[in-house]
Amino acid sequence: MVGAMLIWGISWPNAKIAGRYADPELLMVWRFIFAGSTMLPIMLIMGIKPIFPKRSLKYVMSAAVCLVAYNFGYFKGTQVGMASIGGVIVPTLSPLVTYLLVVIIFDQSIRRIEILGFILGILGGLILLRIWEINLQDLLDSGNGYFIFAAVIWAGVTIMTQKSKETMDVINFSFWLYLFSAAFAFIFAPKDQIWTVFSFNWIFWMNFLMISMASLAIGTAVFFQTTMKLGSEKASAFMYVVPVTAMIFSVLLLGESLPWSTIVGGGMAIAAVYLVNRK
Repeated sequence: MVGAMLIWGISWPNAKIAGRYADPELLMVWRFIFAGSTMLPIMLIMGIKPIFPKRSLKYVMSAAVCLVAYNFGYFKGTQVGMASIGGVIVPTLSPLVTYLLVVIIFDQSIRRIEILGFILGILGGLILLRIWEINLQDLLDSGNGYFIFAAVIWAGVTIMTQKSKETMDVINFSFWLYLFSAAFAFIFAPKDQIWTVFSFNWIFWMNFLMISMASLAIGTAVFFQTTMKLGSEKASAFMYVVPVTAMIFSVLLLGESLPWSTIVGGGMAIAAVYLVNRK
């Protein structure tokens, strides 16, 4: 599981490097295709049949729309912004957004410690964004606006996945999710450039296969399996590894600096996630 979280962490600088070769609309299509193809042998090993999700089709399609939107924010944010900041903002703010939406949608009660966690998360997010020195245009130019967008949208993917658990296996859900996502992403892809990815060099492919096959397919499968065995609370604890590894690999691979706001704001966001998930 720790290995899967390391893969998720390194995927942020990987995405920035891959994003130097093509626009998000093109990269998304092939990322989903490679992820879906990788899921087939994984399902074979685990003895899971790729059964078409008739009863959960609405959840799969809704999650696919969200996943396409998330990946746009993921690629666009790393193209124009710092991968280290994206690797902190998304994994830390998304669980808070998800929990808040679940509380609102399902009318759940909220405890004082959870309120404290949300306040801490908001403060941490504002520090991460260095809100005191930016306006709306700066937010988009820095890439942080795309990261916030991705964090909010990922909450939709999470909720749709939870909704489908009663009617289908989560690994099978992921397989069909990637296929539908590839189909939806293809609508926006530049058709005259669809095959150009195969002309890119080995640097692109090394990083692209990491974010497609290793991160999206294998890393996600390991996370889901760990969740089944240990429960969501214990499995979620491993998520704290992602922001740390994202920052470390962004420094090592991209030479990015780590301003104090990223370290302090990221630490506060991680603490907020812990408080919200504390029983």
